[in-house]
Amino acid sequence: MLKESFKQALIDYMQARLKVAKDAASQAKSAATDSESAAETKWDTFGLENSYLAHGQSVRVAECQRDLRYFSALTLASMDSITQGSVFLLEREDGWRKVIVMAQYVGGGEFDYEQQSVLIVTPESPLGRSLLGKEEGEEVSLKSRGETLTGEVVTIFFQES
Repeated sequence: MLKESFKQALIDYMQARLKVAKDAASQAKSAATDSESAAETKWDTFGLENSYLAHGQSVRVAECQRDLRYFSALTLASMDSITQGSVFLLEREDGWRKVIVMAQYVGGGEFDYEQQSVLIVTPESPLGRSLLGKEEGEEVSLKSRGETLTGEVVTIFFQES
């Protein structure tokens, strides 16, 4: 796994999220300002609802812009233990395997890199809290659908040699 191409895939994912958010905000703004949205009676709230939606979408655009700035500036960690910026492979006893990025934002976000799905996890999430500070080969207790499973940190990528 190449550090530069991985980071570029992460930034490409953030840019794609931003584009979708901008498109949605533009559509919501158009709907809110369209003549069809003008209230015909005092009970007609279609225009007002569209303006609330447009505001919410503009907030989402601002969040996506923040996320893009964050990930553009993020240094992928080169530590022996999991910390913010770490990229690692986690495997559960039931065969589930996932490359994970530990980051401050976009928890639950997923993108593909070299035909593998990559999951973004925040340190504040239950999974993130259980993984912080773990090293390669360490086991971690994970909950999935109310069931407790054992997982292992198989590899931490980009470690200093």
